[in-house]
Amino acid sequence: MKEMEYNQIKQLLTRYYNGTTTLEEEKMLQEYFTGEGDLPADLVSSGRPFMLYRTAAGDKPDTAVLEARLSALIDEQTVTMHPVSRQNTLYRFLAAASVAILIGVSGIFIYRSQKSVPSDTFTDPVAAYNEAQRTLLYISEKMNSGMKPLSHISAINTGTDKLKSLEKIDESMGMLNLVSFINKSSNLKK
Repeated sequence: MKEMEYNQIKQLLTRYYNGTTTLEEEKMLQEYFTGEGDLPADLVSSGRPFMLYRTAAGDKPDTAVLEARLSALIDEQTVTMHPVSRQNTLYRFLAAASVAILIGVSGIFIYRSQKSVPSDTFTDPVAAYNEAQRTLLYISEKMNSGMKPLSHISAINTGTDKLKSLEKIDESMGMLNLVSFINKSSNLKK
């Protein structure tokens, strides 16, 4: 193979992968890769798709045989359907509706039987008040025990109080820088 032909094939491949080749150029690539002779090692992988195109183009199925087989299968699967009468459809609908109504009514009865009216647990109002007070005290104790670990959070802010004096020093340094700047600018005017 000539060097010029090799370079031309490489350029055509680049254009082919970019999608800018013409049909004639693609036919040239097809003929090059499916023709006789050895391919350079770096072009073997590029030639495989062209070889597959040529192989696939040669495999033409016999459609007449395929159509005959499909037709026979369809004929075997054809079943004569008897139309469903409207009366059967109506009976099915009525049966489904009656089952739905039975389920709904039984659900209502079950719900009402389980629903109970709350009754007073104490007949003496003083005893009820004492029990409510004892219950609320218990809840308060549990909430307070949960709040104990949070009492140390205020200690976090104590460290920042000492840093406020640093803010004053920072302000003073800013003022000194301003005075220094003014002093330098007045020296430049002289």
